[in-house]
Amino acid sequence: MTITTPHAKAKVSLKPQKLVSKIAGLVLATISATSAALPTFLMLSDTASAANSCQCTDYVSRKFGNFRYPAHAGDWDTNVLPQAGFSRLPGVQVGAVVVMERSFPGSNSQFGHVGIVESILPDGRINVRGANQFVGGGLFTEVNCLNVRVTTFRTSVTGRNDVSFWRRGGGGVIDGVRQVNFSARTAPGGVNVRSGPSTSHSIVRTIGGNQTVYFDAWTYGQAVNDIWLGQPDARWYRIGGTNQWIASAVVWGNAPDSRPMP
Repeated sequence: MTITTPHAKAKVSLKPQKLVSKIAGLVLATISATSAALPTFLMLSDTASAANSCQCTDYVSRKFGNFRYPAHAGDWDTNVLPQAGFSRLPGVQVGAVVVMERSFPGSNSQFGHVGIVESILPDGRINVRGANQFVGGGLFTEVNCLNVRVTTFRTSVTGRNDVSFWRRGGGGVIDGVRQVNFSARTAPGGVNVRSGPSTSHSIVRTIGGNQTVYFDAWTYGQAVNDIWLGQPDARWYRIGGTNQWIASAVVWGNAPDSRPMP
């Protein structure tokens, strides 16, 4: 068999087995190029994987106490979150639930997508912690979901009307943790996020400077010198929807009805 390319100076003859290999290589290259453009939503490949994994809606519901969600992710802004006690935020905040409608790039075109805002990039893109997300870091387990990862969505959320952000109302005191919703801005140099309310707890991640963070609770823990006032502040703030904490001393803003020391 003879194959001639438009720019070849001479005909190239390929034996049948070489031709098969060449065609297979072209097919693999096409699949690879197509995969790079796949939406962020991961379609589970087999029954066994599905049995050990969570959909994005499962994950967010479990993070906030297993509320009911009789709707696809893209409809949560009208049919689920308001009934589950969430209120819509005026803009993106770390720790908020994000609802991506079907038209938002990276969400599933049939179902939409929900997750939790992990961090905000300077250009308006967001990193989202969620289940059933295809592109991102390695998998980890959270609230019995084995397929959770943090993913960078490559489209800015600024000015878009097909993405929204939500927080849940709260109240009361549970084991010394006061349940209340508020937000504050991180220090210009960024802040460490810890697994508990003291500097002896491990650092689980960092958040960049001058970012607005949504908190759903606060408690007294280890006193840290406030970077603005130079005075001790024992308050620690819990990022919404997580068990991750930031010292009040390194954010600009106060929890409602609180004072720096007990």
